Amino acid sequence: MGKMKHPQSIHVDLRALSGMSHRCTGCATTDACCCATYEVCVSAREMRAIIGVLPMAAEFCPGLKGRKGFDNVFEEVERGFFAIDTHENGLCVFAYRCEEGIRCALHTVARRMGVPSHQVKPFACTLWPLVMQEPPHAALSICDGALRFHCNKRRRKVGDISPEIIDAIKNLLGGAAGDQIARAARKGIRTARVALQGPLAGEP
Repeated sequence: MGKMKHPQSIHVDLRALSGMSHRCTGCATTDACCCATYEVCVSAREMRAIIGVLPMAAEFCPGLKGRKGFDNVFEEVERGFFAIDTHENGLCVFAYRCEEGIRCALHTVARRMGVPSHQVKPFACTLWPLVMQEPPHAALSICDGALRFHCNKRRRKVGDISPEIIDAIKNLLGGAAGDQIARAARKGIRTARVALQGPLAGEP
């Protein structure tokens, strides 16, 4: 999951989005777990937001804290973009285990703070299992191989989009765009172009 540019409108593959549902249920192991599969890169702004919640995240991931404060868990991969460290088994340093399985400490912190997850969680992680092709041909679809993960299921009822996917779209594109996409899918339209608000347009 790499860096993300922000277009002002986007082509949406409605057929692909309507063919799958997504619900995070907590993985039991690192096999086919998104938290142990991808290299996640964040912008400097995203990194600062994460650093701001490190004390709360460390309540779930004690390994974040060293003897002299918090460890540096970011590695600059190109100017202005930083990869988040992983453990030897590939699991993200912000992932933790609980009775529900593997969970994201940043997502949990956002819920505790009562803020949208994208305010503290990497944008690429908030977007997944959706994937966006970068400009100039910006397009929103389903990540290749998404169905090999337990949290994603194929839907037989192609023609509308599952509530979980619509909620993710509204969080990322704005409520108006999410409603437009849902209406278009119910009409059987296979593709649509929508104007963006929210984080996909680079807005807070």
